[in-house]
Amino acid sequence: MRSILLVILVALAIVMAIFLAKGRHARPGAEAPARVNAAKAATLEPILLQVQAALDAYADENGEPPAGLEELLPRFLPRADSLVDPWGTGLRLEHDAQGDAVLVCAGPDRAFATADDTRRSLR
Repeated sequence: MRSILLVILVALAIVMAIFLAKGRHARPGAEAPARVNAAKAATLEPILLQVQAALDAYADENGEPPAGLEELLPRFLPRADSLVDPWGTGLRLEHDAQGDAVLVCAGPDRAFATADDTRRSLR
């Protein structure tokens, strides 16, 4: 009975040592947010291309661009979530100083008019 208990304790000590050793070398908490944002940023381009194609199709059919992105639903885009960036913020349709349409994504900070925004001219 004592030998079984001793084997169990030794096995537990080995498992704990391995677990603690991995904890010292791997720091997933420090790298995880950057990796998640990089993965989300990679999925942004297809979203912008899809919305841009829908805007072009709308303009071709109606002779002018829509006043807002909601006008693309459901004829040109099937779902409202097609107008949401990978970070969960709705895309915006704005106009620059020349009056040209610009598609805007708020980016990782989920706030518009900040340095991480992505802006795509629709000329």
